[in-house]
Amino acid sequence: MNKVIITGANGFIGTELIRQMSERCEKIYAIIKDEQESIDAIRDFENVEIIYCELAQIDRLSSLIKEKAIDCCFHLAWAGSTGDARGDYALQLMNVHYACDVVMALIKMNCKRFVGAGTLAELDVQNYIPTDGATPNLTSEYGTAKLTAHYLTKAICAQNGIEHVWVRLSNTYGVGNRTGNFINFASKLMLEGKPANFTAATQTYDFVYVTDTIRAMIAAAEKGKANCVYYLGSNSERPLKEYICMIRDAIDPSIELHLGAVSFNGICLPPEMFSGKKLHEDTGFVPNVDFADGIKTTVEWLRTQM
Repeated sequence: MNKVIITGANGFIGTELIRQMSERCEKIYAIIKDEQESIDAIRDFENVEIIYCELAQIDRLSSLIKEKAIDCCFHLAWAGSTGDARGDYALQLMNVHYACDVVMALIKMNCKRFVGAGTLAELDVQNYIPTDGATPNLTSEYGTAKLTAHYLTKAICAQNGIEHVWVRLSNTYGVGNRTGNFINFASKLMLEGKPANFTAATQTYDFVYVTDTIRAMIAAAEKGKANCVYYLGSNSERPLKEYICMIRDAIDPSIELHLGAVSFNGICLPPEMFSGKKLHEDTGFVPNVDFADGIKTTVEWLRTQM
């Protein structure tokens, strides 16, 4: 890949993607919301060109980028991927619209491949919401929107000769992540000395260090098969309570955990849903950051942020 577009380029995932891609491609067009956004982490890469364009105007992309031979577009931009905004159905529907607008703009640039960033929440939607008696939670609108964006962008790409690859990100964590994801939530809870109250945490989970997530995404982009979905995981999924214990041990082994103090509302995905076998078979990808090492590095960084 010589020329690529990355939307949401200054986010946690986008920043690491630019760092890794800058070493392997000629030109990167980094799409940033507006000039109020921080670009400190990506401004110094010589082969990165900053393009300011809000999602609502993403259909203008083809006029902002003069290059008409784009090898790949990584679509990461998504408003409301954390917190209460995940439950804002109007916002989530707009994200779907924007994702389709991105593809429409790529058609004008003769883009060869589209890589969309999905989520495990899509599997929750597929396996939980349709069941009788299900009570969808806060992430349901978000997961439904991601699934819809997946299907619609795939259809538009197929109709216009663009290869479509959808990557489902697991719970990505690491230095630089300022979101309220589970790793940050649990870590800060214990770092601040608050009661470590959690669900029974028997459900299978998978946490992936950010450098591995991006290595996996690039592998899917470069070697993945067109019109396929790839799960980007650690290949070492385990019950959530084991991760919680490891987070605790990285902070203070004497902290008392209260597993079962919080009720659980959702579905427990079977371990096979977290398999990275297909990605490995198609691309040869193998993760290289063990959770014990990754969480130690992350906790050390979080301490400096408090």
